[in-house]
Amino acid sequence: MNKINPTSQFKSSVFGLVTLMTIASCGSVADQKGPVAAATNKQASVADKELSLHVPKAPEGVQTRFGTDTRDYDGPEIGYFENKVFDDKPEVLFAEDSFSDATNDTNRLKSALKRASREKNGGVVILQPAKNSANVRFSLAHIQVPSNTRIEISPDVILEMRGIKEEKAANSRFLFSFGRSNGPRNLLKERVKNVEVRSTDPTRNFTIDARTNMPISYGKMVGGNGNGDVNLTRAISFAYFYVQNFAVSNATILDNHTESVSVQMFSDCDYKDGVYAYRFGSKPVFLQDRYQTNPKGAANKNKPMNPANIPLPMNEKGEFIDSEGKVIPDMFAIKRNPTYARTPIKGSIKNIKAINAHTGYGAVQVYGGDWIEIDNIEAFNGIAVRVEAGNGTNRDNYNRAGPYYTSANKIKISNVKVTNGFTGVWLKPHAKIMKDISVENIEAIDSATALLVGKGTFACKTKCRDLTRGRINNLTIKGNISFRQTIYDEPVSEVGNVATFFLSEFNRAHLAKKVGKDINRISRNDLLKNKSGTRWYLMFPAAPIFALNQLSETEIGDETSRGGDFAVDYSQVKIVQEGLPLVEGETERPNILYRQDMHTPDGKVATDFINK
Repeated sequence: MNKINPTSQFKSSVFGLVTLMTIASCGSVADQKGPVAAATNKQASVADKELSLHVPKAPEGVQTRFGTDTRDYDGPEIGYFENKVFDDKPEVLFAEDSFSDATNDTNRLKSALKRASREKNGGVVILQPAKNSANVRFSLAHIQVPSNTRIEISPDVILEMRGIKEEKAANSRFLFSFGRSNGPRNLLKERVKNVEVRSTDPTRNFTIDARTNMPISYGKMVGGNGNGDVNLTRAISFAYFYVQNFAVSNATILDNHTESVSVQMFSDCDYKDGVYAYRFGSKPVFLQDRYQTNPKGAANKNKPMNPANIPLPMNEKGEFIDSEGKVIPDMFAIKRNPTYARTPIKGSIKNIKAINAHTGYGAVQVYGGDWIEIDNIEAFNGIAVRVEAGNGTNRDNYNRAGPYYTSANKIKISNVKVTNGFTGVWLKPHAKIMKDISVENIEAIDSATALLVGKGTFACKTKCRDLTRGRINNLTIKGNISFRQTIYDEPVSEVGNVATFFLSEFNRAHLAKKVGKDINRISRNDLLKNKSGTRWYLMFPAAPIFALNQLSETEIGDETSRGGDFAVDYSQVKIVQEGLPLVEGETERPNILYRQDMHTPDGKVATDFINK
């Protein structure tokens, strides 16, 4: 295995390395049914003008060495959340004196928020325990929080998600949403602005109960990366969509391995295909080829293609060209669905704790958004903080929307902790160009890794031209990474498939002994499964950092938009390992494992996955 001294200076790439650092899926496979309707295109054009920070600026006729935009963030200086709600006479809601299965506080909170939003300087609603009893519980279904409001919650209060008590799926999976449209044909015309949820005591957390009415429900996942049974229940405490200037702080979420992230940021899109082109066949087929005039055919085949959605023509080599015949890189030429640019901006997520989080999800995730600070996040199980758009499959709409729509820029992550989980911080660009992301200070206890930096790994490799592989420009990793193992008699790190390519020699020996096999004959099927479902495993801690963005310590790999590798400098990170066991022949456990270190449980080099 490659080993690295965390204080050593890594060699820079052609463009130089930076030396500083800080999904609910919008559409399923079933949603991909064709081009965006004309009415939606009109709305999308408005959104496109407003969200210019997501629009690529292609150099005319010039293709860079990487075939991708390597500049840093060049949008406006927006900054993070600022309080703009001031209310001298907040409205106070008390929990009901008698709490029962029939209690439902949803409508009275909705009404109070509506009144608060109408106040001149915004309004505040405070939730307090019952006046005349010991009840501290509110029972809430989905609350769409309006602009210019703040919800303050006593740390003694418990918000119980109604979950399966609600018949409508949207009401059962969300608690608070911000800037979420009422359907793909009725997109919000303006952002929701100036919204906050916080504790009345900045030193104590209030509690969200996502367990009582959100039971584990195993079933077959449709689409995505699903294989076998998974927990299909979803409990999303805070969901941010088409919103600006938002904050949430001091919340503890009691989860039940529900297949979702507690605090999510993603696009308020129209659920249509992310790209105005189909390529699931022997050759690319663009939409203008599907809408040919047919005087004798059905009327719907006579609809002309919107000129704004027609991709550029190609030359004899199959390359996109402009009107002068200059080659334009695919990432700039293929037309994308701009509704995927309707993502959150200017946010603050602080002091969040998620307990019993789903292995593949966790506490906080940025599917897409700009100018977001994330600080003091803790997860028990799962992933504490994740920056990743979509699931990265070939048909994923988030990534088909291109490198800029639903991207992540100016994300500042600090002070993260994960216990018995997958990883503290997960960064994976898939098909996105992400810019200016920083990570500082991670603590991982009995977890597979503390930091995972990945790249786009598409099964179709170079055939999916709309899925150019992304990268992270100006990625800064600094501060302390503490990586500890305290449990040795059984594996408790709840992980996904990728982590099983990094089983330590201690883990392999323990597994072989447990199942009574030769160490070179064990397989992934021998690993124990965890509560999230049959896709999710249990293992021992492997290494502080999984650097899947490059091949090895000394070799980056293919940095073009077809390869997707990119370099990261870890020289500003202080890594401390505690309690990791060694086996015969080992003198130390590595601090960083790279893509070329991947192997299957039986010890064979995982060539296919390394080159995926």
